[in-house]
Amino acid sequence: MALTKSTTEIDAWEEIDTGGLREGAAADVSDSYGAMLHIDCCPCEAGAHTGTEIIVQIGTDTSDADDNWSNLTRYVCCVGTIIVQALGQEEAAGQTVLTMAGDVGTANMDNNKKFKFLEDATDANSEIVYQVSESGNDITILDALVHTHATTTSILCDIDSATAEAVSMQQVAVPAAADRVRVLYNNNYDADGMAVFTRCRISKLTGV
Repeated sequence: MALTKSTTEIDAWEEIDTGGLREGAAADVSDSYGAMLHIDCCPCEAGAHTGTEIIVQIGTDTSDADDNWSNLTRYVCCVGTIIVQALGQEEAAGQTVLTMAGDVGTANMDNNKKFKFLEDATDANSEIVYQVSESGNDITILDALVHTHATTTSILCDIDSATAEAVSMQQVAVPAAADRVRVLYNNNYDADGMAVFTRCRISKLTGV
């Protein structure tokens, strides 16, 4: 028996300033046997950050009534001291070794075996990478770059910790009884915290 599945992006990468709130797009799940949200949040500015709040809401119908949303779950992510380092040269799609603008250890970007966020001047071209190792000015990542990133304006972001990660990747299951779903990205949880990037994709099971 073949299942009918689909995955779409409902909120593309977008920066949220300090104190900002992003209202994600409402996704219709009334046709789904099951749905899963894939929510990413990544700080993109150096400094202390006590967290960004993610609020997942479900609606009881697909009309435009704004008074029938209810909270499915909420959580806080990306807590820590954010560090950033710019690329030292343009890195083409397909690369796995990135040259940074200066010594990686001096910039405290030498914490390996962690997911990190590579911000691009074009929001949609930003991406999550997994740093495997480093040496001098170079960082090696596990999977090749999907996009080409310009020098100086492309910035690698991390939390200054051997274990804590700047990148939050969470999955939230949407109840089959829900008619629609959306995500609120509250960057006012820390009113003087750092800017963040957020996005959300949805996987749906619509046929069995």
